[in-house]
This record gives sequence, C-alpha cells and structure tokens, in this order.
Amino acid sequence: MNDKLKDLSQYQIEALALKGLETEEDNKRYSLYHITQDLIAELEDNKEEILEHKYPQDLVSEYVDSNISVYTYDQIMIYANNHPALAIYDNDCGNFQDAIVSAIYSYLAEQADAWLFEQEQAKESAQWNTLKTV
Repeated sequence: MNDKLKDLSQYQIEALALKGLETEEDNKRYSLYHITQDLIAELEDNKEEILEHKYPQDLVSEYVDSNISVYTYDQIMIYANNHPALAIYDNDCGNFQDAIVSAIYSYLAEQADAWLFEQEQAKESAQWNTLKTV
C-alpha cells in the first residue's frame, strides 16, 4: 500500500482519504443498523417525555417518521444496502418508492415498538416494586 501512495501527491492522498471517509459515512447513513441505533439513541434521550406522554405510541411513531430520509436517493440507497432485511413486497403500495419507504418505516417501527415495550415494562416493574416496599 505504501508503494502506491509514494507516487501520489498530497492532494491525491487527501482526496483518497476524504473519499474513504465519505464511503464510511455513506455506509453508516444507509445502514439499517446505524439508522436503528440513531433512532434508539434519540428515544433514550427523550425517554422521560415519551413515557409521560398521554399517547407514547404516537410520539414514538413521530420519532420513527423523523428518522426516515425524505430524499428518494437516500431511500433507494437504504434499500439497496439492506434489501434482505426489508420486506418490500409485503405491502400494497402503489409504486416502488412508496414500497421502499413503507418497508423502512415498518422495520424501524418494529424496533421502536420493541424499545417502547421494554421501557413500559421496566416502568411498570419499578412502580410495582415501589408499591411492594410501601
């Protein structure tokens, strides 16, 4: 690798480094794993607000919505990088792009719902333990 770099200018090396960073950033941006991790982190950051909300499921759905890119290119790239995990043909959308968005939403909503269920169970358990000690 060093032999290849020795013939390149500083500008070329910097360009290659930036391209590598862009590729790494794109991999994260289009990875369902990273998108899900970002969503869960956002839910954790807002856990108190969500659990105290009158309709926590509605609020969680809003967070899921906000974690889906509105850009067609991003949606297609997410699908292209994660298509085995996305059940794109299990919906009745009118076109391919809507099917992609629906599949991404379904996947993220499932993850967020699991998080909400765990949080509600933990809250309920804590309340029960508090009542038992009183």
